[in-house]
Parts: sequence; C-alpha cells; structure tokens
Amino acid sequence: MAEGSAVTYLVLVNSKSGGQDGPQLLEKFREMASQPPPQGLRGEVVSLTDPRPDGTGVLGPRPGLEKFKGTRNLRVIACGGDGTVGWVLSEIDNVNWSEQGKPPIAIIPLGTGNDLSRSLYWGGRYKDKPIQKVLHDVEMANIEPMDRWKLDLTAQDDGEKHSKARDDIPPQIRVFNNYFSMGIDAHIALQFHNARNANSDKFTSRTRNLLFYGLEGGKDLVVHKWRHLMDNVKIVCTLLDGSRVDLTERLKNYGAHALLFLNIRSYSGGTRPWKQKAGVQSSNDGLVEVIAMDNVDLALLNIGGTGESVCQAKRVEIETTRSVPMQVDGEPLLVNPFKLNIEFFNSANMLTKKKTSYPYRDPEVEEWAARKIQSSFKTYKNQKSINSANSVRVGQLS
Repeated sequence: MAEGSAVTYLVLVNSKSGGQDGPQLLEKFREMASQPPPQGLRGEVVSLTDPRPDGTGVLGPRPGLEKFKGTRNLRVIACGGDGTVGWVLSEIDNVNWSEQGKPPIAIIPLGTGNDLSRSLYWGGRYKDKPIQKVLHDVEMANIEPMDRWKLDLTAQDDGEKHSKARDDIPPQIRVFNNYFSMGIDAHIALQFHNARNANSDKFTSRTRNLLFYGLEGGKDLVVHKWRHLMDNVKIVCTLLDGSRVDLTERLKNYGAHALLFLNIRSYSGGTRPWKQKAGVQSSNDGLVEVIAMDNVDLALLNIGGTGESVCQAKRVEIETTRSVPMQVDGEPLLVNPFKLNIEFFNSANMLTKKKTSYPYRDPEVEEWAARKIQSSFKTYKNQKSINSANSVRVGQLS
C-alpha cells in the first residue's frame, strides 16, 4: 500500500455494534495494525467501549483524537452505527485541532439503519470486505463538508404535560447530523426503545426489530394515534431568501402525523422521503428539508414512497402545547410543551466513497472479488429463472 503510506488512519471501533461484526472487525484492524507499513496500517486502532484506565466509564473517541490532533493527512474511520458517528463528530468538536483543521471521517457501517453511511455511499452494513480494500477506499474517498444542526429548546410552563416526559433535550443529542423528527415515527421509535429496555433478550436480531416496527406502524393505520399532531404544534420556517412562512395550517390540512427535518438523503434504513422535484437535496447547502408524513406515507416509505415535501429552510421555529414524542438521529424521547429553534451549528468533513479499483495484487482481495462476482451471478440466474417461470404461467393463463 505504497501510495497510502502517507495517510495516517485513526480507526475507532464500537465493538458492541452489529452483533459479532464489531468484535471481528476490531480483530482484523488490530491484526493489520500489528504489521509495519506499507503492508500494515499506519496509525492506531481504538476500541471505543474499552474501559478507561481509571475505571470511570468507557474510553470513547477523545483520547485517540487528542493523540493525533497535530498529525497531517489524518483520516478517521468510524466503525459502528449512526450513533457512533455522531459520538465521534461531537468529540471532534471538543478537540483543539492544529492548522490542518478537523480530520475527515469515513464510515464502516455496523448494525442497522446507517442512514449517514448510505448517504455517503459506504453502504448499509459491512460484511466481509478485506481491510486492505477498505483502507484503499478511505484513502481515495472525496472530502465533502456536511451541515450539522443545533436544537435550542426552551420548556413551556403552560400546556398538557406527561408524567414520563422530560423538559429538555439531553446535551449529547442537542446537535443532529441526519434528521430530527416528531410525531408518529418518533412514537414508534420510543415504543421500541422502551420495549427493548424492558425485555432486551427479545430484541437480539435485526429481523425481530424490523418486525416490531412493522407491527407498530401497521397498528397506527387503524388507530391513527397522532392524526391530530398539528392541533398542538405551530411551525414557522425561514427560507433561503430570508422570508418567514407559517406552515401550521398547510400541515394541518395535509393531516400530518409526523414532521421530519432531514439533513441527508437517507432516512429510516435507506428510504428517500424527499421528492427531488421539490428541490435539489444537499447536505452542505445550509438548508434542512422539511417533510410532512401521514401514517400511510410512513407505511409506504420502504417500497419507494415519499412524504409531502414542504420546503427547504435555513431556520425552523416550533412551538407545542402538549407533550410530543421526538427523535434526534434515531434517539427517541418524550418532551413536555416547548419552544424549539433549529439552526445551523457547524460543518463536518466527511469522506464520500468513490468507485475505485484496487491497484495491488492481494490474494485476500482477489478471493473476495471472486466471491462477490459468483454471488451476483447466482442471484442473476435465480432471478432469471423466476421471471421465466412467471412468464410461462402468464402465457398459460392467457
């Protein structure tokens, strides 16, 4: 890896993400780090969930970031879910970087969701790609800025409160990278969060987790729990030209069950709720996409549906008169009546994956490529057989 020898990699692995994928990936990176460059990895591999030397909590990203804050051509690889990436981005904000500025971040997605990883073309889940190929992809990736948005919430004394709701947003999620939402989608996420905390042994597989979401979403097609969301929410958006638009009545007439404020293209495990004809979507334009969804919109997202694309805003003001469920980058909570401002916070440097060929001879990479080609060919043959059988049946019926 001669060309990559000038790049220093700080690999931050959340070994508790992705079931067994996290520990296995950590072991692969550590094995490569034990070899000298150019065959090995120049830099360091950190397990984020290892205990601190003093025994107070977990290690986290901060020590590694501090160690390499003066290193030129540093590239950070965050291995985990969207929450792990957000953790790393938050800690980067707390480091006093030298003249080269904040390092760019690549993502190896573990677990489920991974909407930021999908938006940056790193995929929805790491499987078995050789580490040499991963490092080559990171080295060749483009650096692109990404907007980040702050949530400034003030509790209201008046309104309908809930005994289990809180009056603030926890400090660690007062900035979002992917999206902020409120309404039925946040309600379902909160139901899942509470059920998993109460019965963690019953939520050990991705399939079971998705089934829970599907059942809860299907239930709301009948119950319509948040059909009156806009009776208790006022929303005003500041557009690119500086004009302030009150959207409350429009959203009430639409029958919005959920409001989504989207910074990236992907939402809820790869869906694309923004209609492109409503405006070009970008994660570095200083605008957040405002999307309304009813319960049918939410149910159809996974088969290509979209929400109602309302506007692109550079500032959003929200006021509620009752406790409302919300989620910040997938973290759900129930919040008592509030006033909330959504505003631009800062810009992060992200690495966007490019399609590149691996320029070196490596048996592991060649074997992996052969397996991928074989798997793709088998999938193609199976699909062709199914299509052929379907055509025969149609011909017989006619």
